[in-house]
Amino acid sequence: MKEEKLRTIATVHARSFSVNLDEVKLPSGRITERIRVEHPDASALIPILDDGRILFVKQFRYSIQEETLEIPAGKIDPGEDPETCVRREFEEETGYSIGNGNVELLLKYVPAIGYSSEVLYIFKAIGVKKLDSAIISSDEISSLEKLSFDEIKSAISQGVIKDGKTLVALYTLYSNCFKISE
Repeated sequence: MKEEKLRTIATVHARSFSVNLDEVKLPSGRITERIRVEHPDASALIPILDDGRILFVKQFRYSIQEETLEIPAGKIDPGEDPETCVRREFEEETGYSIGNGNVELLLKYVPAIGYSSEVLYIFKAIGVKKLDSAIISSDEISSLEKLSFDEIKSAISQGVIKDGKTLVALYTLYSNCFKISE
């Protein structure tokens, strides 16, 4: 049961993604419209410090006009694999490094399956270390926060942590019920 794309009505191109409004024919024969965001895949990291706390980034999100508390994440560059991306993005956003530490893929999922092509890879790393010569872009990240498990539960219940990838990542980490299979 597949929908047939008849034509693209309009496309908006942005720096790293595009949005298409397509006319499609449904299996029933009815004609309708679909929006499809063509977005690069991304990687996110649950960075666990030696003391068990998790390192979060605080950043302004234009779409909701708020600062949010999230796990570090970023888009995968062309030709880059998800683990290389997560290592790079983590250093750029936090000034910390995974180094030679163990990185484990916890989950691969599609965060907005109804309209976006993006696939998100969620990793965890234990024992991340602060770099001596760390430079964090103030255009993207306003601060870093280190939270314990109890502080994370409180931040979620108070609506401080509300980002989808972060909630899925934390649930996956703490429930320990998922294991990725490639």
